[in-house]
Amino acid sequence: MEQTQDIWTLLEQNAPDGCDDVQDLYSWSLNYDAGRGPFTLFLDLTGWSQDNYGETFYNLSEMSLGYVELDKLARALSEYALNPRSVERYVDTLMEAESR
Repeated sequence: MEQTQDIWTLLEQNAPDGCDDVQDLYSWSLNYDAGRGPFTLFLDLTGWSQDNYGETFYNLSEMSLGYVELDKLARALSEYALNPRSVERYVDTLMEAESR
């Protein structure tokens, strides 16, 4: 079985085909406190949070996303809409690496 890479090594590599904007959104979200960035909202909107934790995490009443973040979110959601399985696999890889 392949050993999971740490998140920093993973982010230095090219994302899988069709996941560049997801990687960009994840990287940008590192500028936020945990649970407050656009990637957390991405996880909720795609159902990943609900599927893996049984709940959503992003608090819309405390939303603090500007136009740059919304653009990055929209691009990542477009990738998800075009190829959900590839994006889901990549998100799983990111989240596993983050937990190390």
